[in-house]
Amino acid sequence: MVQRLLDLKKLLGKEGSSFLFGARGTGKTHLAGALALQRAPVLQIDLLDPKSFLRYLNHPEMLREEVHAAWEEAGKKTLFVLIDEVQKAPALLDVVHALFNENPKRVQFLLTGSSARKLKRGGANLLAGRAYVAHLHPLTHREVRLDLSKALQFGTLPGLYLSEAKPEAWLDAYVGTYLKEEIQQEALVRKLDSFTRFLEFAAQAHGEPVNFSKMARQGIASVPTIQEYFSILVDTLIAFRLDGWSASVRRQLLQAPKYYFFDCGVLNALRGELRTEARASSFRYGRLFETWVILEMIRLNDYADTGYRFAYWRTNTGLEVDVIMYRNVLDSPIAVEIKSGDSPAEQDLKSLFAFHKENPKAKLYCFCQAPRPRLVRGVHILPWHEGLETLFPSPRK
Repeated sequence: MVQRLLDLKKLLGKEGSSFLFGARGTGKTHLAGALALQRAPVLQIDLLDPKSFLRYLNHPEMLREEVHAAWEEAGKKTLFVLIDEVQKAPALLDVVHALFNENPKRVQFLLTGSSARKLKRGGANLLAGRAYVAHLHPLTHREVRLDLSKALQFGTLPGLYLSEAKPEAWLDAYVGTYLKEEIQQEALVRKLDSFTRFLEFAAQAHGEPVNFSKMARQGIASVPTIQEYFSILVDTLIAFRLDGWSASVRRQLLQAPKYYFFDCGVLNALRGELRTEARASSFRYGRLFETWVILEMIRLNDYADTGYRFAYWRTNTGLEVDVIMYRNVLDSPIAVEIKSGDSPAEQDLKSLFAFHKENPKAKLYCFCQAPRPRLVRGVHILPWHEGLETLFPSPRK
């Protein structure tokens, strides 16, 4: 059994409640179910079950009655209520809120979901700060004995990485049934064929500044629709958005965003590259390695609650730094360049030197596959796992 970095028991304590968001397949149900086994009494509701879904969709008030009954039956002990995929029946959150107001110590809630979009866009009750918000990601290098080549090719979704399943078939099914059909079933898009075509283009544009107008000219959809489609990917936790960095908030807003899919295996499936291994010296390998490190940074930032925001930096002359980390525009930024080789030369660091000229207080790093750390003109060149440990220290046991 894998020990996940997200410790729900510690997060919730004896009385806390929480939303647990994560893309389908990241292990939310397993993690939440393991916690439920340690709690008593428990009321568990799975909205992926068609009968349960229709029942609560049509009569959300029944949750209140069932909670009262279970609480009374348990001798008025604190009741642990687990609702899986709560976004399918957003009206339940009004009932949860009412139960909080009645007696917050009577019930402890854990509400999981693979999308916050229907909750936020539909005006659903998000409990006014009464519940924590946690995110679960695919497996990190701290949770498993990492096979980097496997992670870059097939990703680290637990159901695939920890099983003997054929990865190509598993990921093809994931992309086909979830990213396309389920997003339509959630009524997030009206035309599945248009969204499917968009996904292919979005995968090709992965990690590059997106030109919405250029995509529209290619006949995918209108600019507003394309922007909405990217927003769907972010809200359903399938992609992360990185904006261009500037000390000026106004300039940040004017720069084209980048989007990174949440898992290398899902990305390769969308690009039709699952069955083609990336050679270590190839451009594709370098991009996958860059993606892997950026995703690890995002995941560890969530788990460690370090509160960093992520952006990228690019000049009109083409110089670019992969990741800029900051908490606010007044904070000294951290610039990270990612190289897949084991011995980056000074020439490979010119973007970091240029960034430092504009931001002399910035800390500079290059994460790579070097066997040991180096220091070159103020740039800390680190093995990628040591770099991640530097920025996101492991919690002390």
